[in-house]
Amino acid sequence: MSEQTEVKSENARHVILSYNENVYFVNKVNVKIPEGKDKLKAVFHARRITDNQSQDLNVEISQDVYDVLVEYAKMNKLDLILVLQIDGDKAKWCLMNDNWFTQQTGYSTNSKTQYIV
Repeated sequence: MSEQTEVKSENARHVILSYNENVYFVNKVNVKIPEGKDKLKAVFHARRITDNQSQDLNVEISQDVYDVLVEYAKMNKLDLILVLQIDGDKAKWCLMNDNWFTQQTGYSTNSKTQYIV
């Protein structure tokens, strides 16, 4: 029996993903949770920052990365951005302030995109 879990944010959430030597703004994440597997299958619906090209990225993630995504979606801090770097089996993440990010990069994350895990 497979279990489907969905955590939705009612407010805008900002996720930046570094994957395969590209950086993306993530609009939505779907995660399939197969029984008895160490790796979960995630689809990051995102747009590449360099050219604004939309892509669906199929990525295997660990349970730890999934837990980070879920906890971030549950947070009620609209001024935080989750930055996630996935490189093979390794993943790193951090939270940063939206205003600081905008000042440093010139990219605005002020969209009303919902974040879904």
